[in-house]
Amino acid sequence: MRTVWAMVCGTIRDQVDFSLVMDYLLRSREQGIIQGIVLSTWDHELDELGSLKERLEENGVAIVTSPTNDEMVADMRANSVNYWRQAKQMQAALDLIPTDAIVLKTRTDRALPATKRLVAMLDEPDPLPLVSEKAASLNLEKIPQVFDHQIAIFKARTGRILQFTDFAFMGYSKDIRKLTNFDIADLTFTRSIVANIQFFIYPFIRDYPIIRDYYRVVNFYPLLKDLAKYTENGGTVFPKFFERFYAAYFGLLALHFRIGSLPDKDKLGKITPPIEFSDLFHSGQGKHLVHDLLGVTLNSQEILDTFMAQPVHPEDNQSTRQHWWQKKQTLPVDRTVVKQEATKQVLTNIQNLSVEMLDRVTNEELLELKAFADNQDFSPNRWLRVQRPIFAEQPIAYKSSMRYPMPGISEAEQEKLWHECEESDGANQVLYRYWLHHMIEPKDSPAYLMSTARTDNRFSILTVSRLLRRGLVNEETKSEILRINNFFASFHVRHHRMNAEIASYVLARYMYLVESEQKIPAMADEQANYVFRRFLPGKYGAFKDVVKEPEKLVSFFDQAVSERQGSAQQRVLEMALEVTHNEKYWTQLEKKFNGRYEGYEYAYRYGIKWGLI
Repeated sequence: MRTVWAMVCGTIRDQVDFSLVMDYLLRSREQGIIQGIVLSTWDHELDELGSLKERLEENGVAIVTSPTNDEMVADMRANSVNYWRQAKQMQAALDLIPTDAIVLKTRTDRALPATKRLVAMLDEPDPLPLVSEKAASLNLEKIPQVFDHQIAIFKARTGRILQFTDFAFMGYSKDIRKLTNFDIADLTFTRSIVANIQFFIYPFIRDYPIIRDYYRVVNFYPLLKDLAKYTENGGTVFPKFFERFYAAYFGLLALHFRIGSLPDKDKLGKITPPIEFSDLFHSGQGKHLVHDLLGVTLNSQEILDTFMAQPVHPEDNQSTRQHWWQKKQTLPVDRTVVKQEATKQVLTNIQNLSVEMLDRVTNEELLELKAFADNQDFSPNRWLRVQRPIFAEQPIAYKSSMRYPMPGISEAEQEKLWHECEESDGANQVLYRYWLHHMIEPKDSPAYLMSTARTDNRFSILTVSRLLRRGLVNEETKSEILRINNFFASFHVRHHRMNAEIASYVLARYMYLVESEQKIPAMADEQANYVFRRFLPGKYGAFKDVVKEPEKLVSFFDQAVSERQGSAQQRVLEMALEVTHNEKYWTQLEKKFNGRYEGYEYAYRYGIKWGLI
């Protein structure tokens, strides 16, 4: 015996709508049509709604609440925020529902008509057929079957692919769970894919790569109106990609979804074959196809089934398989043969759907799409997203080297240096060693040091940070130095590592921010504080008090130097020199050099020679 549960998700905006849908579901439960009801909403949502919570509990409605994720998604610049909110509530409800149940998903407002239609489907022996059965009856067994059973939906569309109304839909729990997706990579889509597309697209975008490519290549928004005008004016020619894509989409739709009708039957007229492919982009067929601002809606399953069952050639003889409880018979098919070549191609593609036909857009198709994008009759708006060049055979000839000129040295030296880089397993180390043994001018040094700075060479980071403070780098290099400095300083502070070079480049960046009158980021403050905790504990506050007063800074460090001996004094001298650039600290520090640390000593001698410290 099957079990049916209803889950009502959302914020309770309208208590009239909410009470109507809840009373209807409670009556349905009393009649044995459904067996359980879950309300999934946000924490504290019911706190200010009087006795509503008590009445829900009195009626045995399960209530699950979740903390909002507004803080988590506040800075997301994707169209996935609403989806994420709704999926979170759905997941919370699904956790309370038996895993083998049919789930009727509805919402707290505006969903009563769709809910009634879904409940009416439950009177049928098999309201949600097995996808494998549909595949066999439609001869679509060669394309992926993502669900076990069909999901009942409303308002399938031909322009907004896989956009159905999310007010209410129904499926087995195992299949509904496939609609909840928390893959961060997918949630950062920047395409205009709204929540009620995202619910239904996620289960298919991996097995049906053509669906993902449609959204990647096509901006469907301008086409919603333009294709209606194009086809109403007699347009019947479409890109080959559209013919292949819509065959895949209709096959997917027919297999995995049952399209319910929201309009009453008496408001839908008779379907009159042939239904041409061009008819699917404007209103017609007795309101089974309705165009509005959101594109064309399929208002019935019948319109899709009739389109797909049409004969392409007069000799075609189609029959339809029934379920086991139906009397075996061959259903008559209207013998009217479609006329338009695009329709014939789409129907032929449907009959031959395979995994290969679901592949991504080809270069040939993209070329044709570009030609259609230039056709003002097809659409006067820019609807093709991808403007990249098409792959072409490349010439074999190697005409010129890609080397960029290394600044500050002769062509002969450049040739020698590039040769050494080519022979080495680490070109960045070759460049650093060259800089280390040749007195390269400051304006030329970033070309030799930035690559090793990016790989945590502390002397490189220190030198380019000094160049930054002295204003000797362009804007692009400046931003990269700030990024590198902050990244590695944060890394070393987080892992409790600190030495002279790290301390000095942390202070170089800190003083750059102070002297350029920028706000000190919390991270920079934490890093500088860590330097002082390590080498001048308890003195960071006093340092910040005088950081903008050069004379007081010198006095501050004079006292700190005098209070220390040995390596502790050397660390303070390094800090004093980095912050104040006072020559007396260099005089004292140089005496402590012993020739054992080439990179360390050269970084200081280079800085003194060129006035960087």
